[in-house]
Amino acid sequence: MSAARHQLTRFAAVFAGGTMLSRVLGLVRDVVLLSAIPGPAKEIFFFAFKIPNMLRDMLGEGAVNAAYVPLFSRSLEQDGEEAFKRLVRACLSATMILFFVLTVVGILLVPLLPTALALLQPLSHADPLPQETLERTMEVLRWIIPYLFFIGTAVFAMGPLFVVKHYGTPSWAPMLLNIALIASCLLLNDYFADPVWALVTGVWIGGIAQLIVLFLAMKRHTGVLLPSWELGHPGVKQALFLLLPVIVGQATGEVNKLVDAFFAFKLEAVTTLYAANRLIQLPLSIFGIAVAVAILPTISAAGAREDHGEIRATLLHALRQSAFLVLPALVALLVMGEEIVGLLFVHGGGEFTASDGHDAALALFYYGLGLLSFTWVKVGVQGFFAIHDTRTPVIIATLSMALNIGLNMLLVGPMGFRGLALATSIICSWENVTAPSSPQNSSWAWPSSPWPPYCPPGPYSSPNGPSPSNGSPEARSANSSTSPPCWVSSPPPTS
Repeated sequence: MSAARHQLTRFAAVFAGGTMLSRVLGLVRDVVLLSAIPGPAKEIFFFAFKIPNMLRDMLGEGAVNAAYVPLFSRSLEQDGEEAFKRLVRACLSATMILFFVLTVVGILLVPLLPTALALLQPLSHADPLPQETLERTMEVLRWIIPYLFFIGTAVFAMGPLFVVKHYGTPSWAPMLLNIALIASCLLLNDYFADPVWALVTGVWIGGIAQLIVLFLAMKRHTGVLLPSWELGHPGVKQALFLLLPVIVGQATGEVNKLVDAFFAFKLEAVTTLYAANRLIQLPLSIFGIAVAVAILPTISAAGAREDHGEIRATLLHALRQSAFLVLPALVALLVMGEEIVGLLFVHGGGEFTASDGHDAALALFYYGLGLLSFTWVKVGVQGFFAIHDTRTPVIIATLSMALNIGLNMLLVGPMGFRGLALATSIICSWENVTAPSSPQNSSWAWPSSPWPPYCPPGPYSSPNGPSPSNGSPEARSANSSTSPPCWVSSPPPTS
């Protein structure tokens, strides 16, 4: 078990290293965009770019984590390499068709944007947006939605790569989008009359580049490059069976983001919340998501063997490890948020002013309150996916959606954009309380606490059970196999 945990830590370190490079470059990208692009163009781009990204999270990364990785892991574990390759090709076919259809439908639905914004008018307490702004936004949306096909298909390739324990390319591939956006912003900003089109060009280049790189890596490490169009493969049906409840559950989460985006757009606070959220995503992606990604193939393989003890032990290890890594960042963001935002984004003569920086720091504080909760949700939900329990996350996500909409309506009036950030933190904290206590949860799916129980000093206070001088070998063996290790002479942390 210790060797397996060491391997998990190494995989997490590899993914975290690549993710850190990508996120740091993403921070450079944000500094360039916030400083060089005028305010109205930023608002339109950040809002429009959020739409395909939300669908990517829901159907791309959501499908990879909830359906494909557990399914591919089981196929490789039980059926062998050739069956694994055939399954990957068949699922790739279904994925490409899905994202093509969604792209076309998304473009056709763009004219409904003014109607959706009008529905939020009584709730946002903001003035109606100018018609020119709405028309610009719809035009940008029509051109930026096709990014969904490129990035959705690219994200699929991460699933087989994770299963064969190749984490390097998926971790640094997002850097290509950052590079493309930085280059487009610096080189094409003056070429277009409206600078937002320079960013749209960068999105297309970055999406295509990620697709090419990840597919070449999938070919090298799994032998799969092209779809087979074998839509009748039993694995495709099983993936859809697993994916449908995930789509419902993920959709509720993405509806939360969409509602937040529409509220922010009406409040003209999209850039403010974007800047704060980018700083939250830095530690969340480097540490939390890296740990979550690293453990999923292992606990999925354990789920295929019905080794519930390994699932629980791995989850406990991952929750503690992620907390150890994230808590220092949480404290830093809460205590020094104003200084961090000012150092990174506020520059003399730039488009992101000191007033913008102050607002972003306020949003960062309220987002920061939920950073540990964001992290533990990312890690803990993998336990449900590993055992193919997609129903419990759906139930929790549906309740979260209703609660989030209610909190937005309640908090936006007195708190403005800060209410949106606080509502997000409250929701994630509530999910961490709800998931372990849900009726569907078992002691090995999502631990009720990531910390070992407190053991008072005594003959059984060793972290590994009874000391050699106390108790029989049988008693020592029984104790170590049925009880988790405990903290010696001090209670567990309460964070």
